[in-house]
Amino acid sequence: MAEEKSLLEYVRRQAELTQQDDKNQQTLQEAHAHAHNHPNKKKVVNRLARIEGHVRSIKTMVDNDRDCSEVLIQIAAVRKALDNTAKVILKDHLEHCILHAIEKGEGNKSLEDFEAAIDQYLR
Repeated sequence: MAEEKSLLEYVRRQAELTQQDDKNQQTLQEAHAHAHNHPNKKKVVNRLARIEGHVRSIKTMVDNDRDCSEVLIQIAAVRKALDNTAKVILKDHLEHCILHAIEKGEGNKSLEDFEAAIDQYLR
C-alpha cells in the first residue's frame, strides 16, 4: 500500500513538472517572437539528421544484443554531437538574436530570455 502511495505521489509530481515545463516553454516562445533567419540553419539540420541516424543505429545495436560497453560508447558520441549542435545554436543566438535585441533597445529582456533558455537547456 505504501509503495502504491509513493508511486502515485511520484506520478503526480512528474505531471506537475511536465506542466511547469510546458508553461516555461510557452513563456520562452512568447518572449522570443521575432523572425529568425539563422545562417547556420543548414549546418544544424544536417547535424541533427546525422544524430538521428546515429540514434537509430544504437537502437539496432540494442536489438542485436551488442555489448553494453559498445552501446554506451555510441550513446556518449551522440551526447557529444548534441552538445556540439547546441553550441552552434547558442553561438547563432548570441550573434543574431541578442545583438538584434540590443540594437532595438531590448537587450535586457533578451538577455533574461536567453538566461531562461540556458537554464532549460542545462537542467
